[in-house]
Amino acid sequence: VRFIFPWLMVLACGSPPDHDHGHSHASSSETLGDTVAHSSELTLTAEQFASLNVSFTKPRLMMMEGSVRLAGKVMTSPVSKAEVTSPIAATVIDVLVDEGAQVKKGQALMLLSDVGFYQLQQDYLAARAKRKRTSAELDRQQVLVEGDAAARKALEIAQAEADEWSATVASLDGQLRLLGVDPEGLVSEDLHRSFTIRSPIEGRVNGIRIFLGSRVEPTTVLLEVIDLHHFHVHLNAYERDLGLIQEGRIFPFEVLNMPGKTFSGELFSIGRRFDEDGRSVPVHAHVEKGSEDLVEGMSVIAMVPTGEEQHLVVPEGSLARYGDEAFVYVDNGVGQAGERRFRQVPVIPGSSIDGSTAVRPLGALDTSSIIVVEGVFYLRNTIMAPGVEH
Repeated sequence: VRFIFPWLMVLACGSPPDHDHGHSHASSSETLGDTVAHSSELTLTAEQFASLNVSFTKPRLMMMEGSVRLAGKVMTSPVSKAEVTSPIAATVIDVLVDEGAQVKKGQALMLLSDVGFYQLQQDYLAARAKRKRTSAELDRQQVLVEGDAAARKALEIAQAEADEWSATVASLDGQLRLLGVDPEGLVSEDLHRSFTIRSPIEGRVNGIRIFLGSRVEPTTVLLEVIDLHHFHVHLNAYERDLGLIQEGRIFPFEVLNMPGKTFSGELFSIGRRFDEDGRSVPVHAHVEKGSEDLVEGMSVIAMVPTGEEQHLVVPEGSLARYGDEAFVYVDNGVGQAGERRFRQVPVIPGSSIDGSTAVRPLGALDTSSIIVVEGVFYLRNTIMAPGVEH
């Protein structure tokens, strides 16, 4: 089974993207009536019809894979995008990567410095020395306490001071480690002049927002790192589609500005509440392959399979396409003067197999209808030509 994306042809040519799905084209005949034909009833004179090589067939029912058309965008998952910040206020003294660079987890991104960083190291060394002294005093008081009530009180004071400085050292130790400094090797004669900001994930650098000499706060986003292997597709499913789609479905999708290239996704989450528009429910999918070619925010169109079911199908050649809309011509018989009458019925094409395309009629069309299969192109051109009765 192959999936057809006729709507991308016109979208790529500049028409606004259709964020609806296959069920939403009820107004297609009105739109075409304004731009192509003023009525769905079309008439050709006997001479005009005779000049066309027209043949007919009937739609038929066929078991084939159904699908739902959903629109959406490429998005990053919460674990595939990291905003890099500084733990403390500081000044940028060197940027070690360029925009778009591929980086590994833990790779150095930039160097920062601040007088507060020096003070933090000094505070740690002072606290470590104080902890050593209070620990020694605690040991001494433990020896003196036996049989001496006054010494017991001194022991309690020594214990409190030792605990306090141990907690202070532990806190400063953690702060230094956040800044990439190993506290165990820190000495007063060789304090670090700068600290290194490292990448929290593997990915590609995006959106560098600082320069040499920039003053940054802990809330300042320095840059982003995006893991291109974990892009998601955020689709919008309408209420009537929710019963047709299931988690775990593998589906093809195309990107608006990459015509002709098909990607693959897998549904992993169907939302349980409506989006802000109140009409659609968010559906999320992993990108199975080719995610390194995608960019966050790209518009996509997906054809999500709904399982095998019975469809009304017509030959692919019987479809007349006007941009992203499609129609079939139904034979309405011969008039008293020999004129041939046709009814233009809008349809929504679905998946195709062996030259047959599933359609969802937006007008009267069933297996008893007689439709044009040969000569659709000529019939369409004749209908659009001046002087033809509509």
